[in-house]
Amino acid sequence: MGVFEDKKFEELDWISQATEPIDSQMNEVLGKVPEIVQIDFPTYEKIVHEGYGLDLSLQSVITFAIAKFTPGNPISRNQMNALEKCFVLEFTGDEIVLDFENKTISGGEITLVKLNSTMDEKVLESMLGSEGLDMLNYARFSGSGSLTRTNEVMELLGKCEEGLKTRSERRKRGVLIKRLRMLFKNNEWKIKDTELANKVGVWISEYISDGNLSAFSNFCRLKVMTHKDQPIYSMKEVE
Repeated sequence: MGVFEDKKFEELDWISQATEPIDSQMNEVLGKVPEIVQIDFPTYEKIVHEGYGLDLSLQSVITFAIAKFTPGNPISRNQMNALEKCFVLEFTGDEIVLDFENKTISGGEITLVKLNSTMDEKVLESMLGSEGLDMLNYARFSGSGSLTRTNEVMELLGKCEEGLKTRSERRKRGVLIKRLRMLFKNNEWKIKDTELANKVGVWISEYISDGNLSAFSNFCRLKVMTHKDQPIYSMKEVE
C-alpha cells in the first residue's frame, strides 16, 4: 500500500464508496450490545458497585453493557452523551422489589433496550474532531518554539491570518480552534472516520506542545491526502 493510500476506503463495497457513510467506533459498540439486556440482581450489584449509591441510571447501565459486550473500547464523555440517545432503561411490573437478603428482583423486570443499531449520520458528523479539539483546548502553547510551530500548523490549515499576525498565546489558540471547528463543521477535508478526525487535534497538540515530529508528519500526510478530493477513512501513520 502506498504512503497516501486509504486502505479502509478501498475495502468498502461500491455502495458505501458511493454513499460515503461516516464510520465510527460507536457503530461497532452499538452493533455488539444486544437488543435487550436483562438486569437481574447479580447484574444490578455489579453496576452499582462501580458507581455511587444504589440507584440505577441509564448511563451506568450503558457503561456496564459496553464493558461486558465490547471490552477494550473506552468511551469518552461526548461519546456517552450520544450513545445515551440510542438506549432506554425500562421498568415493567406493578412494583419492582429488590431483595438484598435473598439477592433477587421480583414484581417486575428491569431491562436495557437498544433503540438503534447504528448512530445517526448527523450525530456522527457533528462529533467529527471534537475529542481532539478538547485536547487542543488544554494543550501547552508556551514552550520553547511553540509559537513558531503553531504558525506552521496555521499556515497548513489556511484561513488563520489573524492568528499568524499575533504573538499572543491566547489569541493564537483561539484562532486555531475556531478554524478547526469550521473545518470539521463543513468537513472541508472530507474525513469520514470519527477516530481519524479526532487525531487531527491530538497531532496538532503534540506537535505544538512537545515538538513531536511524528505527530506533525501524520498531520501533513493527512493534509496531502485531501488533495485527492475524495472521502478519507484511514491513512498510514508513522510512529
